[in-house]
Amino acid sequence: MTGDALALARRKATELRRAVQSLHRIHGDTHSMRRLLSDLEWIDAGLRELPPSAARDGIEALDRIVVPDTPYRPDMWHGADDEGLGGRRHQ
Repeated sequence: MTGDALALARRKATELRRAVQSLHRIHGDTHSMRRLLSDLEWIDAGLRELPPSAARDGIEALDRIVVPDTPYRPDMWHGADDEGLGGRRHQ
């Protein structure tokens, strides 16, 4: 799956390069076009430097969030308001 994500990113970068090159033919050598071409170089360099295993680890880390089963400490909620109930003042 991870290799698929990296391959997809590379394909999309290639598609983006083709689109920007078409815009370059239309708009010429403007500041904006030079910046876009420079950004494409950064994207390509990042994709070349990214090993498949690093991409996999990053994606898996984002997909998984560990929530402990243990109750929260009561003092964690000290001074907090219940959303939906409005603010409360403890006297």
